[in-house]
Amino acid sequence: MELIDAFPLRQAEVTDPAKLYKTLMELILKFASMGLIHGDFNEFNILVQEDTQTPVVIDFPQMISINHRNAEEQFDRDVQCIKSFFEKKFRYTADDDGPNWSDVQRVETLDVAVEASGISKKQAKELEKYMREVAPHGTNEDDDEDDEDEDGEDEDDEEEEEEGEGDEGDGVREPGEDIIYGSDNERRHGK
Repeated sequence: MELIDAFPLRQAEVTDPAKLYKTLMELILKFASMGLIHGDFNEFNILVQEDTQTPVVIDFPQMISINHRNAEEQFDRDVQCIKSFFEKKFRYTADDDGPNWSDVQRVETLDVAVEASGISKKQAKELEKYMREVAPHGTNEDDDEDDEDEDGEDEDDEEEEEEGEGDEGDGVREPGEDIIYGSDNERRHGK
């Protein structure tokens, strides 16, 4: 861990609230595009570097996957926290209502890599496979792998073992349950 020369947003001297607000909303969307919802995106968990006004987001233990059944609710809460804070502290209100959950377009699987709550092992494998298939040529060339894991097990065998995994109420969506994959025209919302 290293020292971050910054102040919490609630104490920082912000020189351009509109610019910082836009940056923070873009960060919420960027996290979601990588598969993560922060879950506590507020003035206590955002540091601002005084000289550059660059935000630094901290405190990720409560992050969840965008596949978590509460992801949309947490996304909206993160957005609303920033909106409310900027209205109160800086008397700044954005011209648009966004970002909205419908703006989220998955481009990466960071939620899988960090094992965020809300994605099962089976879903993680399916998502990784899907992302390799639809990723633009040249972006995921290193991800081309055989269907064998490092330990030599065939993925199909492992998936059969995992069929029953996931308890009711664990936040993991089952296949076909409001899962978001793909981009623009390939988005599926449980339809």
